[in-house]
Amino acid sequence: MKLSTILNFCILVFFTLLFVNDFFPYTTLAEVLSKQIILLILIALVIIQIASDKGKYKKLSKKAYVGLTVYTVGLWIVLTLLGGESQLGLSYNSPFFYLIVLLLALDLLRVYRQSKREQSEEKAKQE
Repeated sequence: MKLSTILNFCILVFFTLLFVNDFFPYTTLAEVLSKQIILLILIALVIIQIASDKGKYKKLSKKAYVGLTVYTVGLWIVLTLLGGESQLGLSYNSPFFYLIVLLLALDLLRVYRQSKREQSEEKAKQE
């Protein structure tokens, strides 16, 4: 398994832990791993990821982008439904949530249209 795959998985795990810690701040997990520690670990992992790529910019694939977007919004909803209350005020009952979902949906639509345009241009070049 490649180092970048392991780092991406660890970043996703600590991102999830940060969300859980925000929604359930009085659990054993929150006592062991505070938000500050999780953020420091996330920053370190991102720096290692950038350093291991040797400064090369890797564009996130469209599938990965859609997956991360759906995962983040889904996690937000699930943690709220489990009875968690965000310390930052994130809740699917707030207008802020719907604004973010709307912006993400518009961005996903933009990515979809861009993908279709690239496919049609590629077909035109082949003919």
